[in-house]
Amino acid sequence: MTAWLAQWLGPLLLVSLWGLSAPASLLRRLGEHIQQFQESSAQGLGLSLGPGAAALPKVGWLEQLLDPFNMSDRRSFLQIVLHSLGQKCLSFSRAETVAQLRSTEPQLSGVGDRQWLYQTCTEFGFYVTCENPRCPFSQLPALPSQLDLCEKVFGLSALSVAQAVAQTNSYYGGQTPGASQVLFVNGDTDPWHVLSVTQALGSSESALLIRTGSHCLDMAPERPSDSPSLRLGRQNIFQQLQTWLKLAKGSQVKGEV
Repeated sequence: MTAWLAQWLGPLLLVSLWGLSAPASLLRRLGEHIQQFQESSAQGLGLSLGPGAAALPKVGWLEQLLDPFNMSDRRSFLQIVLHSLGQKCLSFSRAETVAQLRSTEPQLSGVGDRQWLYQTCTEFGFYVTCENPRCPFSQLPALPSQLDLCEKVFGLSALSVAQAVAQTNSYYGGQTPGASQVLFVNGDTDPWHVLSVTQALGSSESALLIRTGSHCLDMAPERPSDSPSLRLGRQNIFQQLQTWLKLAKGSQVKGEV
């Protein structure tokens, strides 16, 4: 998990710091996620550092960076972040990325990256792009470059990926799955929320879209800094589960009578 965090931070920082602009809110949100991970580790949730993993930034690292961030010396800022992560450098070489993904040898870092890529290529896509002009990240990871990885790493063409996605949607129902007693929970700042069910499809297929919520944020432990929308979202989840459990218990009692 920590290795994934370090690898994700590299491209994020590079494209943000050397882009047209890099709003401080982006760094604050990044700091919130790292703090959340630190607190989860401290509470014994199994998110611990493995052998060879980079160290997480120390508490308060973001506050030290916000002033340099607003200054013109962006290289100094990036160097401080790399130091906080215990990294000397972060590669953004496409060829190196492909070579790492092709490797089937056990890895100390990037664990699961190859497997995840294979699943996206053979099941559901899930490729995140940044094609909107207002997007704060690089527009380089467009859909063709994502699909190109499937070809270079696994020999799977763009057509085969499209067919696999269509088959997955057909099997599971896509955005109209026809499920029962399912609550679809998403955050509106999670890029993947557009692939989910964000509006209720019926009394047994409910949907909850948490304002300013990021990926899986509702599943994290409660924190004093949680937003009102996140707290309300957790309450709604609890209430929905209570309703369905009462219905299930009532049906069970009727069956026994």
